[in-house]
Order: sequence, then C-alpha cells, then structure tokens
Amino acid sequence: MRRILCCLCLFAALAAPARAEKKITLTFAGDVTLGSEEWLREEDYSFVSFQKEHGNDYFFEKVKPLFEQDDLTVVNLEGVLSDSSEGENTKKTYRFRGPSSFANILTCGDIEMVNLANNHTMDYGERGYADTQRALDAEGIQHFGGREVSFFEKDGVKLAFLGLSYTDATKAEKKWAAKEIERLKREEGVSAVIFTYHGGQEYGDARTEKQQEMARMAVDAGADLVIMHHAHVVQGMSVLSSRSVFYSLGNFCFGGNKNVRAMESLVVVAELTFSDDGVYMGQQMTLYPAHISGTEPRSNYQPLLVTDEADARKVMRRVRQDTRFALEPFDAGLGAARQAYLPAE
Repeated sequence: MRRILCCLCLFAALAAPARAEKKITLTFAGDVTLGSEEWLREEDYSFVSFQKEHGNDYFFEKVKPLFEQDDLTVVNLEGVLSDSSEGENTKKTYRFRGPSSFANILTCGDIEMVNLANNHTMDYGERGYADTQRALDAEGIQHFGGREVSFFEKDGVKLAFLGLSYTDATKAEKKWAAKEIERLKREEGVSAVIFTYHGGQEYGDARTEKQQEMARMAVDAGADLVIMHHAHVVQGMSVLSSRSVFYSLGNFCFGGNKNVRAMESLVVVAELTFSDDGVYMGQQMTLYPAHISGTEPRSNYQPLLVTDEADARKVMRRVRQDTRFALEPFDAGLGAARQAYLPAE
C-alpha cells in the first residue's frame, strides 16, 4: 500500500502544472532633447526645423521596431516642453526647449516613460518644469525624478522607477532615495526597483567615484537595476550583488547639438524574471550598439541601431574600456551583445 501511495504522490507531482516564470522586458536609451536653444530655433538645421519638415514620426523611426517589442521603453528627457520662454535661466550656458506638442514625438516612438531628474528640466524654472509635466501627462507619458516615483505593472508584478541628478543629490536626497527604495519594497508591494542617476563627467570615457558611490548606495538599499546618463558618451558597466549598473548610455535623440561630437550610443534591453508569485529571480541584459545620427558631422537627430560590425565594435569598445570584467561580444546575427543571465543572490 505504501508503494502505491508513493507512486500516486509522484504521479500527482509530475502531473501538476509547473509554476510559471513571469518576465518583464524594459528598454533604456540615453539623453533625449526634443528642442533647441532659443537663438537657433528657426535655423534650417535645428531640431525644431527638422520637426517642421519631417513630422513627429521621423525622430524614432529607425529604433521604433525595437521599442515596440518590449513592455516599457524609458529615456532621459533632457530639456523643457513648453510653449513659453518665460522663466528662462539665462545664467546657464545652454537652455533647451521644445513646444508642448513635441511630447507626441515620444508617443510616436513608442516611448512610455521618461526620467526628469537632470540638469536641464529646470532650464525655464518652475513654470517650465510644470509645463513639461503637463505636456507629458497629456500624452500619457509617465515621468519620474526628484521625489516623484513612477510605477509599472504587468501580470501582477509591480516595478518602481525613481532617480536623482547631481544637481540635487544632497545628503538629504540620497538618504531619502535609499529609504524610499527600501520602503517601496516593504510597503508598496514592489517586486523590483529601477534607479537612475544623472551625473558623471561630460564626455569622460570612464565613470567617476561619485557615480560608483551612487550605484553602491542604490544597490545596497535594494535597487535591482541602475541606469545612468549625463556624460553624453557611452561608458561601462558593473555588476554589484548580481545587479547591473550602466554608467552612461550616451546621447540618443539629442536636439541640443547640431553637430555630432560623439556618434556612439547604447540601448540596453533588460529582461527581468520573477516567480509566479512575483518574487524577483534574476536579470539578463542585451546591449544594442547605436548611433545618435544617420549623418555626420551635422546631426539629423534620427538615432539608429548599428548593423555594421566595425561600427558595432567601436560602440562596444567604449563599453569595454570602462568595464572591469569580460563582456560577451557583439553577435552580428542578433545585432547585439547578450550578456549572461544574473540570478538573484
């Protein structure tokens, strides 16, 4: 009888459906400026003039097929979306603004969420910042930054997004961010937290100590993925406690510069895996080399994925030179460099 019962239990276990894993795919790209400086708005080479000539679909046309495959696409929106130049901070060297209608460019490109924690969202003061938020809200584009947190949910799995900029990364704000990451997981039922930091040396080939400090703070607090920008060039990555950190994705669709200073860009596709009941299990990163423009030395403001192996290697070389472990190489068949799966500790 005991043998029969054991066989029945084994049969029941084998016949029971396996607990399914849940996956969420996120795509991250770098600095996006949907506008121009005031003095060159009417020049034929400005971002504003390109929009008048080509329309809103033009800018992300080459990368939209990739963005359409994920669950959520996130970029760093660096600039103001407002129909007024009132409040312009003329003490700053560079101030970027596009009309509020340019928020639709994000929708046309299948971009659903943006980071606003950077050094250009306040180019036109509090009014410009509020106008930007209203323009994004009108398009249904989620936004986060400072003490504003955004959420994304799929199949009962909830993610949280928050970020800081070097312009507001005071001791108090860093302490808030660390506590907020912990609180989100403890009180909000969040399965994973994505943290962004806007900082580093502009056009610097390597991460700074400050960037490393912010990454460690976020991961120690419980962040599961860290994405950085501001350097305007591609930098390397780290793995801390089985969590990925990217120090700079470079520029992407950058209306702030009419000339191409650094062509290379990096698009990161992050696949996060969860158990059936929403427990974080691990992550896999796929790195897509990209260019910020299809022309140079003058930008056409239309980023594209790199298909030529020689060009792809140049982008990956920028990642490798600031990465302290061996990366999986670029796969021409995939059009990307897929990194090893990182199981949760």
